[in-house]
Amino acid sequence: MSSGGTLYVGVDVHEGESQVAVYKSDGELLLERSVRTRILPRFISSLPGEKHVGLESVGFIYPIYDALVKEGCDVAVANPNNVLLIARTRIKHDRVDARVLGELRINFFPKSHIPSEATREKRLLTRERVRYGVKRAELKNSIKWFLKRRGIHVKKPFSIAGRRQLLALGLPEVEHRLKELELVEKIVEELDLRIMAVVSRDHAARLLDTIPGVGAYTALFLSSFLDDVDRFPDSKRACAYVGLVPSLHQSGDTARLGHITRQGNKWLRRNLVECARWAVRNDPHMKVFYERVKGRKGKKKALVAVARKIVSYAFWMLKRNLTYEELAPWKNDWG
Repeated sequence: MSSGGTLYVGVDVHEGESQVAVYKSDGELLLERSVRTRILPRFISSLPGEKHVGLESVGFIYPIYDALVKEGCDVAVANPNNVLLIARTRIKHDRVDARVLGELRINFFPKSHIPSEATREKRLLTRERVRYGVKRAELKNSIKWFLKRRGIHVKKPFSIAGRRQLLALGLPEVEHRLKELELVEKIVEELDLRIMAVVSRDHAARLLDTIPGVGAYTALFLSSFLDDVDRFPDSKRACAYVGLVPSLHQSGDTARLGHITRQGNKWLRRNLVECARWAVRNDPHMKVFYERVKGRKGKKKALVAVARKIVSYAFWMLKRNLTYEELAPWKNDWG
């Protein structure tokens, strides 16, 4: 391959081998080949000239992205949903995917936001907390199901007295789950302590921790998920990123709002709705807003609306570097 010039490289990344397509700036395909993923950064950096690389987001993309950036490549990671919308094809295989990414890199590339390494670590911590929180709920539901199936009723089975009653039943399947539950609960406590320690040093999370109903866990979860709020033109886009805006169905002159889009992280949305439950009981401003929406749309939609308000306030707090009290949404409409 001749030296110099600008190259546009599309890569369909897989765990073992990745497919690479290399283009000139005029769209001419120069090279196609399969490359072992572990040497992918080294191979791309060996190509002559300035390199603009397009990757589709996969679960292990960060080490590859970091290595390519370190090699001096201009790297963009595609939003996989938008790539599917723009580049849908009847022929589906790795060579086609790599070509599409290369062609899009020349013309229009739907970029996905790549957080900093520090933000990635915060996200990993909150995901770990989600994982064990879900596991804890599954174990509790499993124990309740065993009791129900045997026709046994234990009031408050997970209190100290309730657990003694459960052990006294002498049921191995319940005993095993109780032991597992104790271990999971210990891990959850350890993760909560780690989160609190991180939040104490994280300015953005500390700001969001001042929102009524939002604790350290959700503050870190939301702040790391939003990351750099300057990438959103307004609070509505931030709410859309979290998946808390209504979907729009439009045909001709008719437009109809549907359920929320549910884009983004479902566990963050669930956390925010739980925060909204607490907020409407303890914050007068949130309660007034909730009651107003509830009268028109019912309890469930009103709670989602409060959760959306929390994200909107979070956006402006991060944007303006304000606490909730300083933002004073009861005085100003922040959307």
